[in-house]
Amino acid sequence: MRRVESETYTVRAIDRAMKVLACFSFQRQRLTLGDFAGMTGISKPTLFRILQTLEINRFVSYDAESGRYSLGLKALELGRIAFSGFSLNTVAGPFMDALVSEGSSRVAMAVLSDGEVVYVDERRGPEFVPLTGTEIGQRRPPHHGAHGMALMAYLPDGDVDQLLRRYPLVKRASGSITDPEEFKRRLKEVREKGYAHGESEVEEGRIAAAAPVRDHVGKVVASVGVSALSSSGREAEQKTELIRAVVDAATKISEALGFGH
Repeated sequence: MRRVESETYTVRAIDRAMKVLACFSFQRQRLTLGDFAGMTGISKPTLFRILQTLEINRFVSYDAESGRYSLGLKALELGRIAFSGFSLNTVAGPFMDALVSEGSSRVAMAVLSDGEVVYVDERRGPEFVPLTGTEIGQRRPPHHGAHGMALMAYLPDGDVDQLLRRYPLVKRASGSITDPEEFKRRLKEVREKGYAHGESEVEEGRIAAAAPVRDHVGKVVASVGVSALSSSGREAEQKTELIRAVVDAATKISEALGFGH
């Protein structure tokens, strides 16, 4: 159906009900009739009828002892439906597109599933040379590349030790970390700086960086990362550019998921 912008087509009673529901927030979870009146400018008799209608339909709940209203079970149910359809890939897509357009040969998003890194989305630049084992859906050891460090850095120490026993560190390229203690020091550095980076850790001559993506409660749910072939003579500058770009993208994706709101 065509969206109509004109206020001529709005339903005043529904508009007022939406304004009442919009009064609730994480900071204001229980409100009195007077609170609603002060925040909306709607008269108390009208507010009472609106709230009574919302209560009958389970969008708000009224506590007679305190005289306060809170969101009802129907609002919670709809919130869960909306959240379940809020695809991480859909939210992250535009930011990943922007990243690959900035010059990264590959942009990928990964999650930690059953103790392994799983690639769930990617974008490839024209010069990208595919790497074995980095396709979407491919499972890799939890410490695999910058993505692995960006995800493992936020696990409890006991879980990290368990995963390192289950998946021992192996040398894939000249920059690979094979000492568990050194690896854990790098994880601490990731937590402090907010990103992971490396050079020739999985493939010779490839620079990579990854940063954690957080959901609305601050939990790390994924990592977004970039990689490119090292440019001779400007490796330091190139690494700085990749880190800046990936941290900015991860921040924007996290914000789009509700983190910090």
